[in-house]
Amino acid sequence: MRILIEGIGGVGGVVAGELIRAGHKPTLVSGNVEIANAIGRRGLRVKTPEKSFEVHPEVNASLDELKSDAKFDAALLIMKANRVLKAAKDSLAVLAPGGFVVTFQNGIVEDSVAEVVGKQRVVSAIIGFGATMHQPGEYERTSGGKIHLGEMDSPPSDRTKTLGKILSAVTAIDLNSNMRGALWSKLAINCIVTSIGGLTGMGLGQMLSEQKLRNIFLGVYREVIDTAEAAGIRLEKIAANPKLLYLPQNASHLTRLYKDFLLRMVGRNMQGSNPPSYSHSSGQGPQRSTT
Repeated sequence: MRILIEGIGGVGGVVAGELIRAGHKPTLVSGNVEIANAIGRRGLRVKTPEKSFEVHPEVNASLDELKSDAKFDAALLIMKANRVLKAAKDSLAVLAPGGFVVTFQNGIVEDSVAEVVGKQRVVSAIIGFGATMHQPGEYERTSGGKIHLGEMDSPPSDRTKTLGKILSAVTAIDLNSNMRGALWSKLAINCIVTSIGGLTGMGLGQMLSEQKLRNIFLGVYREVIDTAEAAGIRLEKIAANPKLLYLPQNASHLTRLYKDFLLRMVGRNMQGSNPPSYSHSSGQGPQRSTT
């Protein structure tokens, strides 16, 4: 499978580095001249909790730098959501017949991307690990977690199974038959971490140490889960049961105490976590994934 990776920021850098280290030969497009030049000079460096390594790939600053006859079976779009529609549209010119794009964004962008490239050309992915770019070309995977991969409204196809085998060089792969439910489960957490984190500048551990913020967390989380279920979405387990932190509107006092206790325990486990920078693989400087 001929793979194009667009976006060599925090997550994209880790994915690209692990694939190259495993012997794959993806074509890299950073979307950022500074990153492309840095990798060209010093290589692409990746640190994980288990290892550190360096690879020396060629990185293009834009799709325009690719050879005119370059064609790819899969274009991995690993940039912020506000750039993904243009990236998807531009990628059409370099997709082989039957080629497809893979969305890696937080939120639910797949339906909008499908309107641009066609539903048959969209595969969805969710990154479960944390990653950051300390400086152009220097990356770190900061936590473990799977890549959840699948078609939007059907069981995993041969193409997702093939891509899953390739991406298993990065981390464990979950071939998911309910990506829409998985996306909503992840959205419920992101709505809290990115919104409250953006307003307060706090990391998750610090947020959950405060009673008022735990109350907001439970309220926002409930609204997202209720909205998903009202839309007929069957929520999918990502890291934990999506109902674990769900507090019904009419919950008893004992249930409220229990859910608050769970949040406090999550907060204690996350003490020292940094506030998110919301730059998910944009390639615009030091960044931490908001996954």
